[in-house]
Amino acid sequence: MTMRITRGAAAATAIGLAATAPVLVEMAPAAHAVGLDQVCTLSEVVTYSPPLTTSPQTVTFTVSGQLFNCTSSSAPTGYYAESGTASGATCTSVLSAGSGTRVFHWNNSALAPSTFSYNRVVSRVNGNIVVTALGAITSGTFTPDPTKSVGTGLEPDLTACGTTGVSQLTDVGTVTIGL
Repeated sequence: MTMRITRGAAAATAIGLAATAPVLVEMAPAAHAVGLDQVCTLSEVVTYSPPLTTSPQTVTFTVSGQLFNCTSSSAPTGYYAESGTASGATCTSVLSAGSGTRVFHWNNSALAPSTFSYNRVVSRVNGNIVVTALGAITSGTFTPDPTKSVGTGLEPDLTACGTTGVSQLTDVGTVTIGL
């Protein structure tokens, strides 16, 4: 049997209790217990059109990701693509909290693609942008594993933002399937 424990003021506040409320314990069925199934190195390129500037605008973005050095011998590499639009985007606001879906395609055609549905948080640390996506594989190989993707890249060059704009950002990190 697996136990999930939620603590802290945020959880307590969400249900209207004081920060000193008792710990809430949720019992999850043993059938949902998972182990670490896959860890991959991540390399990602995000392209913006038109380029990001200091003025708010609607941009189209395309994400191209490569997964490599994966720990599963049946899926040692993979890739994904994602696209969408962001309104009011600037060099300092384009990456923000949100949700999305990515489909990991594995180099082994015998494996079904893994659909990763996630919620994203973004932080800026010492000139870097850290994007953390938490969710689960909702279909395909590795279903129903919890999944985490963390990518770190440099913030957009503010000089370029004020002139020609920034059309690409890159990041590197890891994808962990089965936490």
